[in-house]
Amino acid sequence: MKNLLYIFIGLFLFQSCEDIIEVQLDEGEVLLVVDAWLNNENDTQQIRLSTTAPYFDSQQTPAVENATVTVSSDTGETFDFNHIGNGIYEWVPQVDETLGDIGTNYELNIFADGVTYTSSTRLNRVPVIDSITQEFIDDDPFRDEGIYTEFISRDLVGLGDTYWVKTFKNGQYLNKPEEINIAFDAGFDSGGEVDGIVFIPPIRFLTNEIDDDGMFVKWEPGEEIRIEIHSISNEAFAFMEIGRDQLLNGSNGIFSEPLANTRGNVTSDNGTTVLGIFNVAAISSSVHIITE
Repeated sequence: MKNLLYIFIGLFLFQSCEDIIEVQLDEGEVLLVVDAWLNNENDTQQIRLSTTAPYFDSQQTPAVENATVTVSSDTGETFDFNHIGNGIYEWVPQVDETLGDIGTNYELNIFADGVTYTSSTRLNRVPVIDSITQEFIDDDPFRDEGIYTEFISRDLVGLGDTYWVKTFKNGQYLNKPEEINIAFDAGFDSGGEVDGIVFIPPIRFLTNEIDDDGMFVKWEPGEEIRIEIHSISNEAFAFMEIGRDQLLNGSNGIFSEPLANTRGNVTSDNGTTVLGIFNVAAISSSVHIITE
């Protein structure tokens, strides 16, 4: 009789788990989102403008297509970004033309729907990449036997340099949340006190692809790895750090924190909140072909 009672209770609990709960969320204020990651390479520079959308809306966020967008420098130059569709505004340089040199200060101005949005940033310095190395690993319980890579570069002397290290595998940017690789001086954050040294091993080693199970993927002979170090502002570093933590939040289980919009360094003349970031980067890069 007791066993039948346990079965009855189990069936009741199982069926009760099938109840659907409809959650009604307030849509909230529509906010401008600025995606303005520029660099001083002789390449087309793009800024994307969009607005926020309801959390459960599966459609692409609405594009802002009626804005006037300019970037000006403290050297007296103004760069007009023209709309090409879908909220993307671009500036195309002439031969050998760039946004400027390291140490230049920039101001972003956006005028949309009667509101002026502004931001400022500085083109910061970036260290060179000395080399990309490969090593055959056969005795690591956390990695399959095979070839793995790391890069060697030394943080520039002087506190407060921040970087975004990007890895491209056979031309494809590794962009999983786990693969976001940012550094404050040669370490993870401002409290590391690792100024002017070679980047610490976890940052150097995060040049290997990570699979869906969180394991590093070995390289195959003949594959190409390209590494870029982008100089970013301290504000951009904080933006990336919070954004990465938000993206990885779901893997924290019961310790996950409520999601929130990540504020950046753009402001409006009417006091409304603006999301996104404006940064102009210097880039150093290196390429290596994996050998036997």
